[in-house]
Amino acid sequence: MPSRDWDAEIDAWTERFRHIPDPPPVFAAAIRDGWDPDGRRALAEGAEAYATQHEGWVAQITAAGWDLVRLDTRGKACGACARYSGSAYSLTGEAPGLPPPPPLPICPACRHTLNLLTP
Repeated sequence: MPSRDWDAEIDAWTERFRHIPDPPPVFAAAIRDGWDPDGRRALAEGAEAYATQHEGWVAQITAAGWDLVRLDTRGKACGACARYSGSAYSLTGEAPGLPPPPPLPICPACRHTLNLLTP
């Protein structure tokens, strides 16, 4: 999977979070005070590392034959990610009625996870 353009995503999410309740603290601070270049760079680097880790996890469990997962939030979900919390997804698309999971991280600040869901 190609690397995501975190600068563009951070810009887009900053604008989106202006209209969403409960933005992650890093975005709330940026909306209030503007982006600190070091903080923005750290957010992008952390999001890229998490996305890479997540891709490896999904590849590993898919190769092991698992299909069903649930998205679990860590702590309180932000206003954008909360709607995904607790939802079931199909990694392969073979489970009727279940969509594929959203790409993680959904927003650059959140670190939610997909956990195996056994039937």
